[in-house]
Amino acid sequence: MNQSRSQKEPMSRKAKLYWAIGIVIVILVAALLIWHNFFYGNKNAVAATVGDHEYTTTEVAYYYNSVANNYISQAQQYSQLGMDMGYDTSLSPSEQTYNKEDGTTYADYFLQQALDQLQRVTILCDAAEQEGYTLSEEGKQSVEDNMDALYTYSVQSGAGSEESYLRMIYGRNMTKSLFEEMLTNAILADEYAQSKSDSFTYSDEDLETYYEENAASLDSYEYRYCYIYADIPESTTDEDGNTVEPTEEETQAAMDAASAEADAMVAEVQSGTDFNTAAQNHVDEDTAESYTDPEYNHQTDTLGSALSSTYQEWLTDDSRQAGDVTSIEMEGSGYCVVQFLGRERDDSSYQTLTYRNIEVVAETTHNDEDDTDLPTEEQRAAAESEAQSLLEQWQSGDATAESFGTLAQENSDDESTRDNGGLNENANRDNLSSTLTDWLFADDRQAGDTTIVEVTDSSGNVTGYQILYLESFGEIRWKYQATNSLRTDDYNAWYEDLQASYPAELTEEGQNIPTQQ
Repeated sequence: MNQSRSQKEPMSRKAKLYWAIGIVIVILVAALLIWHNFFYGNKNAVAATVGDHEYTTTEVAYYYNSVANNYISQAQQYSQLGMDMGYDTSLSPSEQTYNKEDGTTYADYFLQQALDQLQRVTILCDAAEQEGYTLSEEGKQSVEDNMDALYTYSVQSGAGSEESYLRMIYGRNMTKSLFEEMLTNAILADEYAQSKSDSFTYSDEDLETYYEENAASLDSYEYRYCYIYADIPESTTDEDGNTVEPTEEETQAAMDAASAEADAMVAEVQSGTDFNTAAQNHVDEDTAESYTDPEYNHQTDTLGSALSSTYQEWLTDDSRQAGDVTSIEMEGSGYCVVQFLGRERDDSSYQTLTYRNIEVVAETTHNDEDDTDLPTEEQRAAAESEAQSLLEQWQSGDATAESFGTLAQENSDDESTRDNGGLNENANRDNLSSTLTDWLFADDRQAGDTTIVEVTDSSGNVTGYQILYLESFGEIRWKYQATNSLRTDDYNAWYEDLQASYPAELTEEGQNIPTQQ
């Protein structure tokens, strides 16, 4: 079983709007990070050239601000979680160093990233035009939805109008029509890139050849692991308010103690003690409780390419034998004890599949104490009963995919799939919640199987139920990974060949953009 993933609620179409460069929703959270320093350059001056295309300061500033705002808002979110990305959000990008070796500032970095994005969009849009590829209906809808959302975000930001909102983010020369044009190009570039990648196809012989050369990364592994963390002293504050970090001697002593615990656990397992039983003797009390579950940290179907870098090299070694166990140092934090149990080319596990769902959302009651709207136990029970009734209704009929789809259209609360009969095509196991993955990709799962699972919010509260119907299986996992790797190589080779014909350069006007943001 794979390590559990956090629960993900079904994503509506509206929630998928902002996948291109487009509107930066997090700007609202980040309080319009760099809005107060507009770009006052000549809006019609040439700021960059890509091949034989010329781009104005407004267009280059758009990409610069998109990159900068996304990065800065991410740094703020990390900071709120107690993590440090190395970026000081209280300073401007030009006031702090990105690369100490060459003296590059964050402003330099953002500008280079902006130029790279501009080059990519230019190359792909040109290639799309030459091939006669046009924006799909879904892409057109995405542009329309983004443009429709402008009003909402202009109101929330207090900008006063849609164009004022855009200028707060992208510079005072940005217009609504230019934004729509650039958004459209970005979405077209993404669509065409995917289409081009998908155009590379491979025979079973091609995949077999790739497997023979990359078996270690495509095989599935069964193993157990246990982290034994070093008890390194926490930093303290002296009487002058200065942070005092633990000494090298203190850190080394803690690492040595963790190493001794790990070695002792390895010895126990080698002497015949069950791995999880041995683990309980060498970890803290809370973790030991977890290891009373015999399946805790027992991995049974992890591809070599997805293994943790901590133990990937050791597990994928061709000399590995079932039962082998070792201790691996985790620099500065402790040791990991790993036991190899098996390795095989798994020809029965799938990476993708198609399923249908019917969602039943429970009614809610407002709780004044914590200001939440959650279902009561009775409301949850009513939703579960409704889901069970719908499933029985389907089972009493001809019980086909088509009839399930009709039932979904008439009854599902999932707006993102209801209109197309609850259909979820080519669902990828890596992008689904653990609740869905555990059932849909179970070893004994068969096409036509059904079940009812809970729907929970981000806090784990049950908010409803989903009826699931497995319609068909897609690609075998190792073949899927092999195909993706081959496509990546072929697409990159194709792109790099084109890239040589599209040199991207900034003019003096373009190089000055960061200093005027």
